[in-house]
Amino acid sequence: MSEFRQDIVSQHWVLFAPNRASRPEDFKHAPATPNPKTVPEHDITCPFCAGKEEFNLEVAAHPKGKNWKVRVILNKFEALGHSGGRERSDFYRVREGIGDHEVVVTRPHNVLTGFLSDELMDLNLKVYQERMTELSNHSEVEYVHILQNHGFAGGASLIHPHSQIFATPFVPEHLHDEVTGCYVFFKSEGACIYCEMILKEISDRERIILDNEDFLVFAPFAARVPYAMRIIPKRHQASFMEITAKERKSLGLVLKIVLQKLHYKLNNPAYNYYIHSLPISHSLLSRYDERSYHWHLEILPRLNVWGGFELGSDVYVNTVLPEMSADIFRQK
Repeated sequence: MSEFRQDIVSQHWVLFAPNRASRPEDFKHAPATPNPKTVPEHDITCPFCAGKEEFNLEVAAHPKGKNWKVRVILNKFEALGHSGGRERSDFYRVREGIGDHEVVVTRPHNVLTGFLSDELMDLNLKVYQERMTELSNHSEVEYVHILQNHGFAGGASLIHPHSQIFATPFVPEHLHDEVTGCYVFFKSEGACIYCEMILKEISDRERIILDNEDFLVFAPFAARVPYAMRIIPKRHQASFMEITAKERKSLGLVLKIVLQKLHYKLNNPAYNYYIHSLPISHSLLSRYDERSYHWHLEILPRLNVWGGFELGSDVYVNTVLPEMSADIFRQK
């Protein structure tokens, strides 16, 4: 039996039709990347590998020099730049693409993000935190979006593991809806909706994938895609910039576990993960309230193709109930 579920934060609806396809084997796809055992640790043709430093404009590196482990570079084919920033409107509104577009590269060519060493994963997350903090100080930036694309279907053009950071002069619509939903709930109930969600998920248990001292991982009640996962800190934090060193290490371990589950349970699918964090409030808009928002990390496997219904109605069809996906991920 199909059913509609509403996202309690954004108010968007999702149609669940589990009779169409639900088990991992129902999603036929080739692995998103070659078997790491067949990929060299270093590829002289890869623009991200060590030895190609002079071909990329470096923003930061840890450690500095030729022995770097994590490196931040400007995207050579950047979607955003620093020139201009002017806006015009006759009938349609246009703004020049001012902002920042960076790439975060981990050194090994053949080690997927979920299989990084604990040290390298923590360093990768530390760089995320540092870059978000730095870019948030730019006067034109309203939002910093950190993401990773894995596999061609996930938007990655290279197999060398890397993440991207976009700093934009406005808050994306999806984030705006989310932040507004949190603020409306806070004004009505006097509580953070995500803190309440954590309590609800712990009480229900049926959608939980992993639960430790610092983080909860669960399949969202109204997940837009099959086998989606949400990682959320148990301590209330509006911004990813607030994470402590201890929590960051814990997040690294959690992220490794769930990405490995994704890899083995779903045959290394293409995916996207991204961090939703409180927008930078240069304009001091009241809805950007630290008490009402709660940062989190979303993981979206790319197992299906959206059709005319999804694109035309903005109502997503998900063939896997979150309770089922959580049960599959919990299995050894």
